[in-house]
Amino acid sequence: MSDARIELTFRLWSTGATQRFDEYVAALTGLLPRHRGEVVRHVTPIDASPGEADALLVMSFPDRVSIDGFLRDPARNDLEELAGQAVSQSLITDGRTRTEPASPASLHHLPKSEAPDA
Repeated sequence: MSDARIELTFRLWSTGATQRFDEYVAALTGLLPRHRGEVVRHVTPIDASPGEADALLVMSFPDRVSIDGFLRDPARNDLEELAGQAVSQSLITDGRTRTEPASPASLHHLPKSEAPDA
């Protein structure tokens, strides 16, 4: 068995609520240890161009079971309200073989919350 890890990449666009965005990223990455995952890269743009993601997170997992557990973790659902306040769009890609390799990635637009940046 190979010790190659599977990478999962999150591209996140902020609603502009900086504190909420930082809280969301911290809460999301805080779920990784329970699935044997880790952040291998966290990039924020220096000169953000219009339309460019506000954060890029590359996470690494030891196997498919771990990555699937993270993606299906009910605690991620608990972050939905915070995500609605903090994230306007997300794009998630992974290194697993897809059944349809030519299929496009999906871009998720999250509804903006009416809550102010606290």
